[in-house]
Amino acid sequence: MAEEIDLVLEKVGLEKISAIVTDAGPNIQAARQIITKKYPSILNIRCIAHAINLISKDICNTPFA
Repeated sequence: MAEEIDLVLEKVGLEKISAIVTDAGPNIQAARQIITKKYPSILNIRCIAHAINLISKDICNTPFA
């Protein structure tokens, strides 16, 4: 996964990228760590929309919902 992200970064141009936004799966977490080490100027951000979706799903699975 990190290799694919790296290819995209190089194709688009590092000067045009300030952050990478992803979900929190274990494979993408590992890839984000690799990319963050290689490119410290690029922010590593988890997707808030995905996090809210997961929280909403958990709430909807409770008996009172």
